[in-house]
Amino acid sequence: MGELTPELYAALRAEGRGRFAEHAIRDTLTFVPFRKLPPWFKWQMVRTTVVDKVEAWRLTAKYAVEDAWKALRRRR
Repeated sequence: MGELTPELYAALRAEGRGRFAEHAIRDTLTFVPFRKLPPWFKWQMVRTTVVDKVEAWRLTAKYAVEDAWKALRRRR
């Protein structure tokens, strides 16, 4: 108990990211130690980290542009 079986990893891999298994994959990456993940799943961890960071940067830039636009409109 307490570990994912090769069959479960295979099911997650078959379903893939961005579809039904998205939350299950993220949960697995959260609760299973990195050293216990299969190699292909470690790449999912790297990918998820990069995608999350890029999304954070995008939102930061978007909010900065929105704030600047609001400030310019108030000056008129």
